[in-house]
Amino acid sequence: MLYTNAQEAAPAIAECVRDKRHILLITHVNPDGDAVGSLLALGLYWEQCGYNVTMLAPTPLPLYTERLRSVERIKVYSETPVYSETLALPETVDLIVLVDTGDVQRIARIYQEQRDYLAARPLIIIDHHATNSGEGTVNLIDASRSSNCELLYDLLRAWNGRITPEIATALLMGITTDTQSFKTSNTTPSALRAAADLIEAGADRALIMRDVYSSIPFETAKLLSLSLSELRRDGAIAWTHVTQVMQRSVGAQDDAAAEITDYIANLGGLKATALFKERRDGSVKVSLRSVPGVDVAAVAQHFGGGGHRQAAGATLPGPLGDAEERLLAVLRATVMDQPNNRT
Repeated sequence: MLYTNAQEAAPAIAECVRDKRHILLITHVNPDGDAVGSLLALGLYWEQCGYNVTMLAPTPLPLYTERLRSVERIKVYSETPVYSETLALPETVDLIVLVDTGDVQRIARIYQEQRDYLAARPLIIIDHHATNSGEGTVNLIDASRSSNCELLYDLLRAWNGRITPEIATALLMGITTDTQSFKTSNTTPSALRAAADLIEAGADRALIMRDVYSSIPFETAKLLSLSLSELRRDGAIAWTHVTQVMQRSVGAQDDAAAEITDYIANLGGLKATALFKERRDGSVKVSLRSVPGVDVAAVAQHFGGGGHRQAAGATLPGPLGDAEERLLAVLRATVMDQPNNRT
């Protein structure tokens, strides 16, 4: 069953959860603030309702989320021995919920190594990506929402749920980061109203602002410098890359590339930007941003990725130079296909 707004989905999700005892919450690979906020907010809410909840991320969390209360409760599949490929996930789990995950395969190794486990249990999907095909038993997919955390806020309100300051902070983290502090085109009146309500509910806005925007590691700044030295432009498109050699040379963490994506997306006079991040296994993660009118989600989908019209991503096989050439060809065609670019 597919629902496109929280009010309609609330009874169906509640019914699916009602007789369950142990819920496994999972989010996407390389989780961002919205993913972490979604895990925490929904996990903590269901715990206060009396359920046993396990919160799981496929890969490590971004550093700026490390001071969120209860964030240590989120287990990381790739770094936690009990979740290794040789051991099963908790057998007592009787419901799986994917949050902020546009495609089931975006849970990476969990999907690859635990397919039988996943298939044996009912699945709820709660997501805000337009590219989500809705593979769950119950699906709540609302692409009109700025973030998955805004969608979860709608859902908790539909349930008349108690939003504690801890839950409010997690939700505000997701809304703030997915709108880049209310700068992007997905900053809607409903997103602003939700943020205001969450602050009134006790969300720690100061902590979010400080940790997301005022705590950038020195190594990240060095990596930004190296990456900007490789910045290239072709008309209305700009792109750069981060190699493993560059990352190791400055001692930066894997999530440092997010700062580069945000920086080049703010450059003037461009219609689309791309960051190509070489990963340890040789594949290339691409982060795309654009102005309204250029649908980079369609570009990402061409390579098996997804996301939003103005913010999307995909993973391509290497080497880096080949990945850049293949994706830029599609991106150029997409930008040129805008009505005001046609001759």
